[in-house]
Amino acid sequence: MEVLSRKERERKVRENEIIQAAEKILKTKGYNDTSMDEIAKEAQFTKRTLYQYFQNKEDLYFTVVLNEYEKLFGYLKSGLENGDTGFMKIYLSCLEYYNFYLNYPDTLSLINYIGYVKNKSQAVSKKRDDMLKFDNFIFKEVAKVIEEGKNDGSIKASLNSDMTAYSLIFMITGFFNQISVTGHTFTEHFKLEFEEFIMYSLNLLLKSIDNTKEAQR
Repeated sequence: MEVLSRKERERKVRENEIIQAAEKILKTKGYNDTSMDEIAKEAQFTKRTLYQYFQNKEDLYFTVVLNEYEKLFGYLKSGLENGDTGFMKIYLSCLEYYNFYLNYPDTLSLINYIGYVKNKSQAVSKKRDDMLKFDNFIFKEVAKVIEEGKNDGSIKASLNSDMTAYSLIFMITGFFNQISVTGHTFTEHFKLEFEEFIMYSLNLLLKSIDNTKEAQR
């Protein structure tokens, strides 16, 4: 186990305080309306101190998102590990995604904004690269489970595992992003029961990969 010096520990504590402050402001105000001045004020540091740890607001955003990605994967991992077939692992991980949404609705909105954030600095952002590597890791884990389901007969063998993983994740994240934006407005307008609508939509999507006997009836 690596032993940190006192100076390194103090730096780590300060960095975590900045990240926590950024997370709070970003979730409250959104990316565009958040400034480094506000984050510095929340963290009780000068803006100059923030720039000793992070290149810019984009770099700090990517750091926050990576932390949230890791939290999300903790939920997904529970589903991926507990199913007895490839399909059930995917099914349970989708339910865990829903649970994550229920517990952290603001987090999903923040994560899903990533496509709009451009790194304005000419320097390479290690934080952004780390986040993208973890994003790729999640896709690969889902693709592995889809391949497992094809082998055990619970997922349609004709499917391309990588393409299916990309499509499922894209559609599920897009669906919950829309839900997080509209809240209950959509379901209330059409007089739908919120949870029933969520589960119906997930089941409708997952039927496209389901190869179990129940799905074939």
